Amino acid sequence: MQTRTRDGLVLLLVGVLLGGGLAWLLGRRRESPPAAPRALDAVPAGALLVATLDLPALRASPAFASFLREEREIPGLGKVRDVCGFDPLAGLTEVAIAIPAAGEGGDFGLVAAGAVQAEALLACASKVIEARGGKPVVAGLGSFRAVRDSSDEGRGEIAVRPGGPILLGGGAYLRAMVDAAEGRAATVGASGAHDHIARAVGEGAARVTVVLTPEQRAELGRELALSGAGRAPAASIVAGGAAVALGPEIAVHGAVLCDAEAPCAELGAQLRAARDARAGDLATRLIGLGAVLERVAIAADGKALHARVKLSAEEAGALVERLASLRGLRQPSLAPREPPAPREPPAPAEPPALGGSAAPRGDAGAPPPDAILTPRRRPVPDDAGAP
Repeated sequence: MQTRTRDGLVLLLVGVLLGGGLAWLLGRRRESPPAAPRALDAVPAGALLVATLDLPALRASPAFASFLREEREIPGLGKVRDVCGFDPLAGLTEVAIAIPAAGEGGDFGLVAAGAVQAEALLACASKVIEARGGKPVVAGLGSFRAVRDSSDEGRGEIAVRPGGPILLGGGAYLRAMVDAAEGRAATVGASGAHDHIARAVGEGAARVTVVLTPEQRAELGRELALSGAGRAPAASIVAGGAAVALGPEIAVHGAVLCDAEAPCAELGAQLRAARDARAGDLATRLIGLGAVLERVAIAADGKALHARVKLSAEEAGALVERLASLRGLRQPSLAPREPPAPREPPAPAEPPALGGSAAPRGDAGAPPPDAILTPRRRPVPDDAGAP
């Protein structure tokens, strides 16, 4: 075999091996499962408020685990697991809540990511709608399938696709979330303002960011001016947010971004005064919040204002429990209440005999304990105004 022929065969063999290896790698890439969707990937750009929850971190925290592990109920129907046959929230890992800046009052969207049982979730939602007297309608919405109550157009819709995410919203905003999830529209991740305030408060198992539009800032300034506050430092607020980081201690970090340094420093002074006044309030101290407020450190840093406080896990758990009981966040028992026994109206008092008064008969003529007594007016004599 000639040297030239031998070299050509070697090069051909190397090419085949390289081509086969490259094809194998590309095939493995195609076979590998796509990255799990993130909740923020379905939040459209232009949101006023965005809140995110890291559910595994919250479930692992002693301060919040009891609220996420307890049996969830559907008001009027019973436990979710009994109604649906499974708990749709059990496999979720992340939740995002968004309020659009340009939406009508009451508009909001919720995105949930994690292990999603798409068909079972649609069946469960349909069952709930029927149990409440509605008419469920399931329809395609891009790569999603959505269910809504056709008998009540004002309610929201639930949309889901295999692998997630789950979308909850209404009307045009739900469709905007579908477009964002499918890559046809910009997401909130493209918002520099939300990213700026998120970096200011840092990472957290729970985080919320708020970005005001120029129109909202102008309206805030007008309202403060009408209230007599003049150019109040609050009118300089551009964005704000807070994050809760979990660990051996619960760290809460809030931040406000201003359009200038001077009003941010003035706002810090006002917040410190409000903190001191609120910390000494009796009602605040009774629920255990006074001692926490006293430890809140508020300091301005250029055009940013920061507030920080740390709590032990036990302290945070007790505080959350008190606030939940005060705000009624826990769902009440669904056991039917017995209607109160009807109260019999009091027997009418016997009119007094002419020329005398009725003889007292124990308390038979007395008004019931909750009656409102109206004093009788004495008749005015005909000559009351005569000289």
